[in-house]
Amino acid sequence: MEVTAVSKFILFFFLSWLTGSPFLAVVILLVVYLAIDRTYYGFVPDPLRAFRSAGRIRELQRIIAINPHDARSMKELGIFMVERKNYQKALEYFIRASSKMSDEPEFNYYYGISLARSGAVDKGRALVDNALLAAPGLKYGDPYLAMAEVYIDTGAYDSAVPLLEHFLKVRISSTEGLYQMGLVKVKTGKAGEGREYLKKAVAVFKEAPRYKRKIERKWVWKARLLLMRSG
Repeated sequence: MEVTAVSKFILFFFLSWLTGSPFLAVVILLVVYLAIDRTYYGFVPDPLRAFRSAGRIRELQRIIAINPHDARSMKELGIFMVERKNYQKALEYFIRASSKMSDEPEFNYYYGISLARSGAVDKGRALVDNALLAAPGLKYGDPYLAMAEVYIDTGAYDSAVPLLEHFLKVRISSTEGLYQMGLVKVKTGKAGEGREYLKKAVAVFKEAPRYKRKIERKWVWKARLLLMRSG
């Protein structure tokens, strides 16, 4: 058993003895780990935001049950599903809304990402490209990054590079964008270039305002870990 596992077991045993309840000990441990993650790492989603989103999703589902032709509510539901990485469910809502929303760039962006994440990469890319053609500044460059991440996750690293280059022109101080470019460079055998992007990701994070560091904390840790592994 690893030392970390042993320490967790000892802490759990101590809290169980102290509280007299193994269940309460588990709850305390979860709260402590959540607090540490929210303060230093940022890998666990914000539970308050998740709670608010769940309430809005239920409300939208009630609206659609009353009015099955409400395309805007279906679009919003689809976006929530994309945020939850439930792309198949997102597609269900986007397909139903497409006859009324197909001229809207934001709709096409999310619809395209859902298609790409569901395996129809070329079809999804076409929709994302159309969205950016109609609105080049859409969501401050997020469509470039989202499509690049599709290629990264499918191992098509070369296809991700021009998208990341576009994204970093719009968001030059994005820790996430710099990390992803560093990852792509490392994966394509350009470790030296990759390390420069990763170092820049860490440097940019350190100079960022506090609110932004809270959002991008996850990515600076990924950059640091990849720097250690690629050194």
